Amino acid sequence: MSAFVSAFRETYRGSVAAWECDQYGHLNVQFYVGRLSDAVASMLLEGGLGRKGLEERRLGMVAVNQTLDYIKELRAGTLLRVESAVKLIEGRKMVLHHRLFDAESGEIAFKADVLGLCFDLDARKSVPWPEDLRQGFARLLIKQDEPLLPQAVPTLEPGWIATHRSPVNAWECDRMGHLNVQFYLGRAAEADRQVLNAIGLGPKALKALGLRIQAQRYRLSFKREMHAAAVTTVRSGIRAAGKDGLQLYHEVIDPETGILAASVEAGIMLERSDSGTVAPFPPEALARAEAYVAAFAGPALAPPNGMPAAPTTVQPGMYETCRGGVDQWECHEDGRMAERFLMARFSSAAMNLLSGSEYNAVSMREAGLGSAALDYTIEIKRAMRVGDAYNCRTGVLELRDKTWRFCHVLLDSNTGETIATAEVLAVLFDLKARKSVPLPEPARASFGKRLLQLA
Repeated sequence: MSAFVSAFRETYRGSVAAWECDQYGHLNVQFYVGRLSDAVASMLLEGGLGRKGLEERRLGMVAVNQTLDYIKELRAGTLLRVESAVKLIEGRKMVLHHRLFDAESGEIAFKADVLGLCFDLDARKSVPWPEDLRQGFARLLIKQDEPLLPQAVPTLEPGWIATHRSPVNAWECDRMGHLNVQFYLGRAAEADRQVLNAIGLGPKALKALGLRIQAQRYRLSFKREMHAAAVTTVRSGIRAAGKDGLQLYHEVIDPETGILAASVEAGIMLERSDSGTVAPFPPEALARAEAYVAAFAGPALAPPNGMPAAPTTVQPGMYETCRGGVDQWECHEDGRMAERFLMARFSSAAMNLLSGSEYNAVSMREAGLGSAALDYTIEIKRAMRVGDAYNCRTGVLELRDKTWRFCHVLLDSNTGETIATAEVLAVLFDLKARKSVPLPEPARASFGKRLLQLA
């Protein structure tokens, strides 16, 4: 392997969203540059300037010039991978070289050189790179544009697949100041597709077979907060494989600290694109999946969160917490709503959980409190499509010392059919101390009035 190739690092892994495509049917130029921004966050981390360094040293990097080379168009659903290296590091300057690939075919689609300056976030001006950072970035130097192979692919333990990499952007953070639940699920859904690619069922292969992926179930367990400027990586394994579906396990990790931020259990199946009926996994793909199952050594499944079990249909005492419709920009290229936006509905419903009660968002704000989910279990009955109208009903299942459980049932407003359900384990959260607190008595009394009486 060339010494130059070893300097490359994988700095982004994801896909092209349908809402990022323009009137020409391919990824619009603004979103290519967005991938460069994401890749820079990973490169800064590789050189020694991660989120912690940004906060403590108050340094960053600002782009002053970009040279872009578009090689191959990218359509909605295409899996992406970016690798990056340093072309120059001296004084205040650093030039980063990025290469964006179609992760399914391995074809290069885009190259860019970005000239950036070390930037003092308090003085708001460029400054020389500190010597330790200059040395850190010097490890990633290349002398010329490198051959396309071998590629910079993360080295993982047997049974694990690298399935996502991107930073936490400020616009992904919610009122609690951390990565919103919808973007965790978005990363997990991206990981689902990367796992399929690893067993030979990337987007192009699925299309050729007349198939598509459909998620059935997610369980997200949140371990640590993720804040703006942190980088998230996802690694995935296959727990079980059968002709009717795969059971996947994803870990969302902060590579700066090595801390597990969240884990996701996912159940996915294949559908026929023309009819929406369940389709079996092709034998060749199933054999590859079974090899991953045999090598996987992840943690055991977590037990249920408690009783009573969350209802699958609307029950007496549940009240409306969300209502709306599905827009084009929330959907995949085939018109089905993306998984991230399903979670966004439940996130919105959770914000309305306390509305109209004695202890509501105003009371929490005055007390310096917020709310945070610890665990989400989502069961998907069918996908929503562009133009579908929906409403959500919510009820409280259980109250404990620090935690409470509540549930949502998302309904088709036209037919009354259940679209999806969610069970949530949550806490109240001290916004200054950044830790959970026992339920105050006013909150306990208010929540108690909305306890469901389930058989």
